[in-house]
Amino acid sequence: MSTEEEQEKCLEYSLKAVQQQSFYMKRAMDGDNLKLALEHATEMLRELRTNLLTPKNYYELYMKVLDELRELEDYLSALQRSGRPMVQIYEQVQCCASIVPRLYLLCLVGGVYIASKEAPAKDILLDLIEVIKGVQHPMRGLFLRNYLTLVSKNKLPDVGSPYEGIGGGIQDAYSFLLQNFIETNRLWVRLQTQGEAKGRKKREKERLDLRILVGTNLVRISQLDGLDSAQYKANVLPKILEEVLSCKDTIAQSYLMDCVIQVFPDDFHLASLELLLQAVSALKEKVNVRAILESLMERLATHSINNPTAGAVGAEVNSFRLFNDCITTLIEDRANMSLTETLCLQTVLINFALKCHPSRIDYVAHCLNTCVILIEKTDFLATSAAESQPTGRSTDATTTQIETLLSAPLGTLSLRVLEIPAYSKLMSYLPWGNWKQVGSTLLRSVITNNSPLTEVEQVEQLFKTVTPILMDREGAAVAEDSAESTAALREEQSLLARTPHLMRSDDTDVLLQLLTVTRTHFSLGGPRRLQFTFPALIFAALRLARSVAQREQSDEASTPQYSTRKVFHFVIESIATLSATSPELSLKLYLQAAQVTTVLYC
Repeated sequence: MSTEEEQEKCLEYSLKAVQQQSFYMKRAMDGDNLKLALEHATEMLRELRTNLLTPKNYYELYMKVLDELRELEDYLSALQRSGRPMVQIYEQVQCCASIVPRLYLLCLVGGVYIASKEAPAKDILLDLIEVIKGVQHPMRGLFLRNYLTLVSKNKLPDVGSPYEGIGGGIQDAYSFLLQNFIETNRLWVRLQTQGEAKGRKKREKERLDLRILVGTNLVRISQLDGLDSAQYKANVLPKILEEVLSCKDTIAQSYLMDCVIQVFPDDFHLASLELLLQAVSALKEKVNVRAILESLMERLATHSINNPTAGAVGAEVNSFRLFNDCITTLIEDRANMSLTETLCLQTVLINFALKCHPSRIDYVAHCLNTCVILIEKTDFLATSAAESQPTGRSTDATTTQIETLLSAPLGTLSLRVLEIPAYSKLMSYLPWGNWKQVGSTLLRSVITNNSPLTEVEQVEQLFKTVTPILMDREGAAVAEDSAESTAALREEQSLLARTPHLMRSDDTDVLLQLLTVTRTHFSLGGPRRLQFTFPALIFAALRLARSVAQREQSDEASTPQYSTRKVFHFVIESIATLSATSPELSLKLYLQAAQVTTVLYC
């Protein structure tokens, strides 16, 4: 038989045995025969001693057994309400000869014992957590401890709980859950060492299937009403992190750090951020720390956005500084970390800064400066120059990441990125095609945000930044015209064509100067581009002519003919430049200019 067939047969046999013994157990309960009911429950629980089932099939068997045990729990609760001392039954089940059934029954009776309040909850929990160490088989122990977590739910001496006071306090509650978590994790890690080396991949998959059994303990801790951020920082998180770091297991460290980030409240993370990031820096090299940091930053950023009245994240702690220090430490300590990964970390940090501190352009500048330093320490520039195509777009991972890095701040900062010297420097590191892509993203951001262009230096810097859209690369062969290439060119140039309409100035002379600078850069595009960009430039100039004429007409002391003639001279020159490329379009623009002149002066 195949392995799957053997598994199905073993599972079917065990489920039938459970069903048979549960039938006899229920019949004994109906006859109020506790001793016999416990004997059949013991036989039913013996099926959980099997070594033959995979974790997936063992879980199915486990859930079936738990369904049947609920009947026994209800029966014991009824006995307790009728006056039967639970301490007697608690001692009685300890006489069971087989350890796995004995401990399951002990947990079950222990839960009812706590509910009866015949003894302090903390004492029963302490006894259970100690005796349950008797099962050290990784898989059986994992499921047994999960059952302990289930039966103790709502029976912990939490603040506001009926078991608080004589039954214990919040410290007893989280101490119990912490100890169970630590032991559960050690069993889970030990699963990796079971069996032959060739089955490692299979065991890793099985471990991932069982990770919820470990994480449940952390979920229970996070649900304690009496646990505050101070106790979490002082007593809970240090023990969790100590266990995470000491286990030295990649799968465990990855999962548990993500679990900590997801299950505990944002306020807890803010209060203990430095401690948490210190642990991230100490994780194994194979652990994907970027994913962990990104998850944590995303949570804190969302908290900042959803709680504007509380102020930006970092009001009480400089969150950006702590994350930056953590990332710096990781890059310094992990000599084998690739340039792509280090740039990914800086991109994550930029996104966090933009969400939580949108006004702090210096944070973005710091990250970009760091990226320049990291790139210049490697041979990326030399390799990229040797391998890049004259006009093509590189799909190299590092190049793609630089492109992502440069695109990240555009949605928030738009034109303000031009204030950061490192931004333009990083752009120059990109191959022509990738540079063009980032330039297109920049122009779209400027247009979407309706960012005003008000200074000559600003316009100059913008067009230098989007050079690959303005012109062909020097020495590169011009691509043959095709429907696809023409459509792509039209889309790119339409972005450029909208920039003249974003130019603003109360001084009409300055505005004309902005348009003149724009024409100089548009002219570099050659005949293929002028037909798309010059019409917009000319219409912007005609609009300026109307504004100048209106001002001149309202000011009797001015000389209206001179300024408007200057603007119209710009228009005529521009149309003349376009006429060599597109005579028909130029004629239409001449007629439009003549119409405007007629309206203004006739």
